[in-house]
Formats: sequence, C-alpha cells, structure tokens
Amino acid sequence: MITVSVAHFRKKSFQAEIDEKFDRWGEAGWELIKMEPISEGGLFFQGANTKKFLAVFKREKAA
Repeated sequence: MITVSVAHFRKKSFQAEIDEKFDRWGEAGWELIKMEPISEGGLFFQGANTKKFLAVFKREKAA
C-alpha cells in the first residue's frame, strides 16, 4: 500500500512519474487493485476534503 497526496496531482511531471513507477512495479509483478480517497475533516463526510489516496497493490506470492 502507498498513499499519494493530492498535492502530487498538481505537479506537471506527476503523470510521467507515476506512469514510470507503475510500469516498473508492474514489471516486478505488482498489480494495482484498488485506489481509495482518504477524506479529512467534516462530520459524516459533510465538508470533508480528500487530501490523499490509498493505492493497494497485489502480486502472486513467490514459491
């Protein structure tokens, strides 16, 4: 699992950086299976802001 800050999405080079990392991890057998927003603030999601995303990866266990 990794977390990705929303601030990263504002960087012009972010897409190229994340593509390169995901490609490298994919070559190592990792697969992105889920990406969930992490909200902060607010009561019962009213007025909550997404500050980060949680990315969950999996790969087959080596024998």
